[in-house]
Amino acid sequence: MKEDKKKQKQQEPEVEPVVEEYKPEEEKKVDKSAEYLEMAQRLQADFDNFRRRAGEQIVKAREDGRISMIEVFLPCLDMFGTAKKSIKDDSTLQGVEMIENKILETLKSLGVKKIQSIGEVYNPNFHEAITVMRNENYDNNIILEEFQAGYTYNDKVIRYAKVIVNKKED
Repeated sequence: MKEDKKKQKQQEPEVEPVVEEYKPEEEKKVDKSAEYLEMAQRLQADFDNFRRRAGEQIVKAREDGRISMIEVFLPCLDMFGTAKKSIKDDSTLQGVEMIENKILETLKSLGVKKIQSIGEVYNPNFHEAITVMRNENYDNNIILEEFQAGYTYNDKVIRYAKVIVNKKED
């Protein structure tokens, strides 16, 4: 019989007793409430980030809309320069200049500034050289003429000034 018991013990797999950790109901509730609190805090943080990003996107969309509107309007403003060259009557010329100045003043109030060019040193961040000329009376890289005015909006170039630059022979 002893041998039968030994054989039986050898044949039976060893089973480790499974002991579940006993937690009283209150501890389980505390664990769940902490889990829910953490989840709520994460959701709140995600929503705050979403709200911030949405606000930034709205501001950017407004700025992009303003820039697009200004870019479309600039060729119309350029026509004032062309019109002024062909006007012979002083009172008409004065009226056109008043309208042009009022438009420039309004654009300035919106943050649009005309890029200074003639007589300035060529700066590729603000100017686009369309050609070079040789004039011994001026230093190298001085802008001699402005073909088309350039503008910035809140310190961002929205149209580069197209200019003619002086280039002395070296």
